[in-house]
Amino acid sequence: MEYGRLNERLIAELEAIVGSENASTRAEDLLCGSYEAVPLMEYKPDLILAPRTAEQVSRILLLANRHRIPVTPRGAGTSLAGNSLPVAGGICLDMSSMKAVLGFDGANQSIAVEPGVVCDTLNDYLAGRGFFFPPDPASSPAATIGGMVANNSGGNRALKYGVTRDHVLWLEAVLPTGEIIRTGSNTLKSVSGYDLTRLLIGSEGTLAVITKVGLKVMPLPEARAVSLYIFEGVEEAVRTAVEIKSSGILPSMLEFMDEPSTRASFEYAKMDCPEGCAVLVECDGRSGAVEREAELIHRIAMGRRPKFFERASSPEEAERLISARKAALPALSRIAPTIFMEDFTVPVAKIPEACARIASIPDGLGAPIGISTFGHIGEGNLHPNFLFDGRDPEQRRAFRKALDILYRDVVIPLGGSITGEHGVGLSRGDYMELEHGGKAVRLMRELKRVFDPNMILNPYKAKGGPWPPPLRGIGGAH
Repeated sequence: MEYGRLNERLIAELEAIVGSENASTRAEDLLCGSYEAVPLMEYKPDLILAPRTAEQVSRILLLANRHRIPVTPRGAGTSLAGNSLPVAGGICLDMSSMKAVLGFDGANQSIAVEPGVVCDTLNDYLAGRGFFFPPDPASSPAATIGGMVANNSGGNRALKYGVTRDHVLWLEAVLPTGEIIRTGSNTLKSVSGYDLTRLLIGSEGTLAVITKVGLKVMPLPEARAVSLYIFEGVEEAVRTAVEIKSSGILPSMLEFMDEPSTRASFEYAKMDCPEGCAVLVECDGRSGAVEREAELIHRIAMGRRPKFFERASSPEEAERLISARKAALPALSRIAPTIFMEDFTVPVAKIPEACARIASIPDGLGAPIGISTFGHIGEGNLHPNFLFDGRDPEQRRAFRKALDILYRDVVIPLGGSITGEHGVGLSRGDYMELEHGGKAVRLMRELKRVFDPNMILNPYKAKGGPWPPPLRGIGGAH
């Protein structure tokens, strides 16, 4: 693709739209827009703009489209797949300043927000009104609603409550050509048009810039019960989780951590637990029903003879256990200089085989690559974490080989998907055709052209293209 370049005149026009205080070409600010949570990837923008209204976003995109300037929307930068990295430079559109709660409707159990509202901040607001927004990614203290919508984030409670798209009623969005559209409806049911809302959800910022979101919210559950079980090996832990899910109970949380993840997480959380593989279960709902479900889960788990268990006796203890699980990634990050967290799904019945195959990946790599796995086992969504030293070219190449084995020899043969909640971004683009086939991928790229004829919005991301990107990343791969 041939893109235009920003010059002083264009920068001055763009600064005039948002105000000089909301625009920057300072080196330190551009550096902040060059990274995400994913390591070893750096793509620097030429200009950062922080709009405050949809009209400002519209004017920015209209000007950028006229001059073919790339525009990359960005929330909190917590992506783990390079989703919001400005591969082609241009404009980094920082949406974090649009963070107003626009209206809460308790009778209709809905709320309207701007995209920069942070997930935990939203839930703090809702809790005081007796409601909550169920999607709960581990990055919830930082993740913005706009980013969660663009990525269709899941999290710990997706088994019972679904992912972000299950809680979105409508969107206001700006097309790459500058038009402002509204999709969806305030009502719970509407089939009056194509489902553009769901099309934009999970599009990773390649089709439009989200400027307002209408969300469904739910009443806070009356009771919660959280239990932790630690088993000697992966097999017992995974079989316990599968049996819990098959029992007729629908836990709100059913999480798994292998032995290295369990050890690192509980050390990080300063909790004293024996080594082993952990299963964390939460039930919520009416008090009596929760007590019965928790007791049945306990009987199932004890039948597999865990070496340790803890049943939270207070909300504080429950939150302590959940926080330890959510800290798995930062905890593992202390073990090696570089950690890459992957994301895939397989049918739940295939999880034991997937775990066994993943554990054998390091055997033929020829370099010291470690693997530690945790994830949302109730949905078949696992996160293998590759631990290595990214400064070593041999280890980077070995990591690239490990990724190929993971997706080509484990995930796809087991009937899985290359991503369950983190998105494709830059990390998994080489595996899109492997999962979907060439015709389906070409249709996705044609759809991108309908929305974005000049390909300016978040270009060089695998969902929308063009692909591959012009620069090369880890281990000599795209």
